[in-house]
Amino acid sequence: MKKAAIIPFAVALVILLAFATMNAYRVPTADVSFVEEEDRPAVVATVEFEVSGLKCRGTARTFERQVQDLPGIVSFVAYTRTHTAIVEYDPALTDPDAIREAFEEPILHEGKFYEVFEMVSVKAE
Repeated sequence: MKKAAIIPFAVALVILLAFATMNAYRVPTADVSFVEEEDRPAVVATVEFEVSGLKCRGTARTFERQVQDLPGIVSFVAYTRTHTAIVEYDPALTDPDAIREAFEEPILHEGKFYEVFEMVSVKAE
């Protein structure tokens, strides 16, 4: 009888442990580099946006498409669990305001424009 009680206790303990440590690890939903390592600019700045609308792999991919053609974008990492996007960029070619404008641009889908992303907050380094 004691063995039967150990299994539910062990399962509950594993679940509690998972919830307790879920913020300890950040696993990116998307991690894209737009330039080869040898083409990386000498000076790179980083900006972290909290973005409403960034909630799954598909929206991370859409965000990527919104910023990829902006001159000076080096890389992009999305964490949809926390709704954050970290963008590395060449400060000689672009800035956080231009990046924000690019991802907040309405998206045309099936003949209609949709505003998918909106910046909630920003942390520039």
